[in-house]
Amino acid sequence: MSTTKERILSAVIEYIKDDTNLESITLSKIAEKAQIGKSTVYEHFSSKEELIIDTYQYLLEHYRSILTKDLSGLSFKEQFIEQVKNILSVMLDAKTIIDGIMNNKDTLVSIGKTVEEKVLCIQKEMEDRFLSIFKKGVEEGTIPLQPHKPYQSNVIQAIISGLLYQYANGMIKLDKDSLYELIYDTVLLVIKTR
Repeated sequence: MSTTKERILSAVIEYIKDDTNLESITLSKIAEKAQIGKSTVYEHFSSKEELIIDTYQYLLEHYRSILTKDLSGLSFKEQFIEQVKNILSVMLDAKTIIDGIMNNKDTLVSIGKTVEEKVLCIQKEMEDRFLSIFKKGVEEGTIPLQPHKPYQSNVIQAIISGLLYQYANGMIKLDKDSLYELIYDTVLLVIKTR
């Protein structure tokens, strides 16, 4: 059962997904969408700006929980593919939200720092996550133990994010399982290339 505050935040998220113009959001519209009174919204948020800031914080925490799901007990390949699936899931869900952010830069100047800090923390967690996954690959013998190559992690990140971005935008016509295998095989090729 969700709390009233979560219902309000969910209503804002639905609103943003339907209409990326944050200027058109009003507390009255959010109250109506959440099926509560406007005064109830004011009990939880003192302003539209606070409501939007909390919504983006809530979303980022939701995405972080997806991206940091426990993968222990899985093999290297299973961990890698599961992590790529989680990234694609977040990427597809966040696509409209990101459009909302990009279309409302002026409105969001005040929350930029807050969101930026949270995004940087999530990026660091993802770097640590992939290091852990690759360590599992070394332990299993799937990945050779070798000195770190300059920019190798950047190339791997570009492969993963680039292919997922292209898939999310309809530029790659593969089923998801074939996409995951393509990413996995390509990353292994980069890692094993001397």
